[in-house]
Amino acid sequence: MKSKLAIISIYLNIIIVLLAILCLSILISGGFSWHINGIKLSFNSLINPLVALLIAFICRFILSIGAANGLILITSILIALFVGEIALRIIAPPMALPQLKSLFQPDTELGYRMIPLLEDKNIRTNSHGLRDKERDWEKPEGVLRLLGLGDSFTFGYEVSSSDSYIKQLESLLNQNGEKWDVINAGVTGYNMWQYLTYFENIGYRYAPDLITIGIYFDDFFGEPSSGSNEVKSERRYRSFSFIRLANFCRNLADIIKFRYRYLYDRKWLRSVDERQDFISENKKYRDLLRGKADPEVYKKFESRLKRIVSLAGEKDIPVLVIFIPDIAQLHNPELQKINRIISEICIRTKTEFIDITNVFEEVDDVRHLYLLPHDAHTSTYGHEIIAKETYKIIKKLFEDIFIVNQCPSRNAFWALASFQFRNEDFLSRSRKSRGCAEAY
Repeated sequence: MKSKLAIISIYLNIIIVLLAILCLSILISGGFSWHINGIKLSFNSLINPLVALLIAFICRFILSIGAANGLILITSILIALFVGEIALRIIAPPMALPQLKSLFQPDTELGYRMIPLLEDKNIRTNSHGLRDKERDWEKPEGVLRLLGLGDSFTFGYEVSSSDSYIKQLESLLNQNGEKWDVINAGVTGYNMWQYLTYFENIGYRYAPDLITIGIYFDDFFGEPSSGSNEVKSERRYRSFSFIRLANFCRNLADIIKFRYRYLYDRKWLRSVDERQDFISENKKYRDLLRGKADPEVYKKFESRLKRIVSLAGEKDIPVLVIFIPDIAQLHNPELQKINRIISEICIRTKTEFIDITNVFEEVDDVRHLYLLPHDAHTSTYGHEIIAKETYKIIKKLFEDIFIVNQCPSRNAFWALASFQFRNEDFLSRSRKSRGCAEAY
């Protein structure tokens, strides 16, 4: 009997060592896969190996202490897990919230939308399906409202909601007593046709006084036909999502996998040089950025922006386009020709244009502006710069409103009416003064 237990102990020791090596490898690399005789073996999640390691360790420990003590150990572990579950339910950290298989639900007009009243780790949405606080369609009296359209950069991918440039902009606009209500309508993966569709069908109901559109170069792509089938499922949580401890462990594993994915299958996140190589090797992106894509791509982008400006113009709402560059474009003039194209489109559509590229290039280490090597989106610092540059332009556009506090006898809404009357002339003069068309 003792010899059998000794053999089992040896096998368990080997299994424990192998599982520990596997867990360490996944932790360092973010996951990996092997192809053996046409069979793919993938190890991309830390959860299963950790659970197996824990079980193997417990079994080995029980063999060494005996059955009676082993029963006490198992009981203690179960009690500890129960206490941990109760503590997570009381403290309720975001890491313990259930994770949805998808943050989106199908939409006949937009292809997909954020699920309303969503709570998923650090992402929460309101009843309108936006990553923002709860709002009524009707604008509060005495308040100016800004509607921020955009994709994942506007949404604030991988930063907190308060750190997104839209929310930082709101803080700047309200810092001296002005009353601005800034709505973050950014949705990950959206592009120009969805910005237009959203404003036509939903966004106009907020009655904004200003519209900003955060543009990233891939907003030129995408068509309504391809977007309608992107999401198949609605609110579906992962298995055992009712167990907070399981959610915590799974979310922790996902964070580790995400943070180290550049070591595995996201080589283009490793450095600025590899990011530039990735863009240059991708013909679709390379041609677009160099101004050599199919002319129809640029025409569709312009027609959709023109339609947004036209709809906004019916309500005297100015539109402000903010171009957010990829890190591969910085200090790379060959990949900045798209900037000039967007600038010229904005001039033709009578739209104010902010190019963040030059401002980003003034930063000593541009890596601080992005989340590399974990992700290619802008960091909190990058969002801060975008917010400050946007604030400067808005302050010029609404200059009468920003001096209301210094001239109490003036009415803010008379100032807004004054701005709307001279808006077109101001845009023309401001473009010439800042030379945005000649910047490239």
